[in-house]
Amino acid sequence: MSKLITPISRGYKDVGGESVQAKEVQLDLNLTVSKLPILAFQDRVPRPVEVARAALYRRYAPKLTLNPDLTRRLVSFQANKQAPFYRWFKFKEAFSLDFVRYCLDCFRPQSSFDTPCILDPFAGSGTTLTTAAKAGWYAVGIELLPVAAAIIRARLLTEKVKVRSFEYHLKRLETFPIYSSLSSTTSFPHLKITQNAFPKRTEQALSSFTVFLESIQDPDTHFLFWFACLCVLEDVSYTRKDGQYLRWDYRSGKCLKANFHKGTVQEFQSAILSKLRCMLEDIKRRDGESLLGKVNLVAGSCLSELPQLPEESFHLVVTSPPYCNRYDYTRTYALELAYMNYNERAVKDLRQALLSCTVENKSKREQLKEAYRSRGRESNYREALTAFENQEALQEVVMLLYKAREKGELNNNNLPILVENYFFEMNLVIRELARLLAPGGGVVMVNDNVQYMGEEIPVDLVLSDFAAHAGLRVDHIWVLPRGKGNSSQQMGNFGRNELRKCVYVWPRPKAQ
Repeated sequence: MSKLITPISRGYKDVGGESVQAKEVQLDLNLTVSKLPILAFQDRVPRPVEVARAALYRRYAPKLTLNPDLTRRLVSFQANKQAPFYRWFKFKEAFSLDFVRYCLDCFRPQSSFDTPCILDPFAGSGTTLTTAAKAGWYAVGIELLPVAAAIIRARLLTEKVKVRSFEYHLKRLETFPIYSSLSSTTSFPHLKITQNAFPKRTEQALSSFTVFLESIQDPDTHFLFWFACLCVLEDVSYTRKDGQYLRWDYRSGKCLKANFHKGTVQEFQSAILSKLRCMLEDIKRRDGESLLGKVNLVAGSCLSELPQLPEESFHLVVTSPPYCNRYDYTRTYALELAYMNYNERAVKDLRQALLSCTVENKSKREQLKEAYRSRGRESNYREALTAFENQEALQEVVMLLYKAREKGELNNNNLPILVENYFFEMNLVIRELARLLAPGGGVVMVNDNVQYMGEEIPVDLVLSDFAAHAGLRVDHIWVLPRGKGNSSQQMGNFGRNELRKCVYVWPRPKAQ
């Protein structure tokens, strides 16, 4: 099957072709939250192993603010499930378009003569980009995961695809012999992890659909039909995305520990036709206001792409990075990556290039150090390294994890390495965001706290401290009224501990 992905774009231009450079702006932060501090360590003396975390908490406790506006539905994909265009692909790691609107309402550029610029360095399915562009912002996103990049490209193509072409090929597909043997020489390009994911009848239909795709000459229609197939792979398979991995139905024939039944496995023909009709319905809703020229996607890692952007280029950053929770996107989206012709080596390389959030990620420090040196920014790298090494609360947790590893208490010995890699890389990202913001601009970031071995890692406080060291001001750490529980395994061993789900607000102070 064809590998159709947005080409890598370096740099970004406005509609007229001139480089975008943000000027100093006055941003109005419209706060409607309850000034209710979130208490911790209030009913006991901190244990010796959490003294540094308690001190960090005391420093930022005044910034922790319950925000009743921020429900879990708002900062997750749930609110997008029925939204036109966003409902095509279930990208559960996204936040809602209403959350982006909320952020745009809070940060209002006062200048009317300058088009405001927004950045999402972990663009995901592009909710920040498309929502902001509709509101009159120029939007730049960086995304490395090919599946997410394909979602963004599909959304942008809806602005220009010819409805008649789409309708014509949809009618053709309705009578196409999708379960015939006419494509017996073509098979789904499985990875090891995806073998036996589909019923044999579905495997045949996927092969036949490849033949059908080759008959579509219009490139925009071709891509959207290809994308529709990408959207239904989970529905027609024996798998379900479940946190860190794919969960398998017992009907797949795999040797499984649990007798899981996912429910109805959809027929491919009905699934693909239903998806295409849904897409056509949304395409017909186009209001005439195009996103083309207002959204620029940079396909790559923000660790390498952010340092290449000019400083003070953006008025606002709205983003949600991967969490420090062992979530492996390359396994969760294995079906989609296989469909995109990613082989075992390509998937392994992709996993390593993504922001470190799995136990399989190796350190990128030497690679990043050399990249900064080659740009004449060694001092910036050293400053980031110093901030990382001096973050006592983080180092306290890392030391605990290394001690647990020495005692054989970890279920994976790479856990302390994962935590180190994650925070080292996020520290670099935050410092780059501080450099890229125009004075008066701000960062809004969604993230969750995590827990390992019964020890909570205060991600919100550690990352906010990195932001403060980078020159940003920690105005608020908005706390969702409802947190999240720790895993059932940790709950059984260490008791229930509700972890904070937060949205960070870090403005860049205005120039004196």
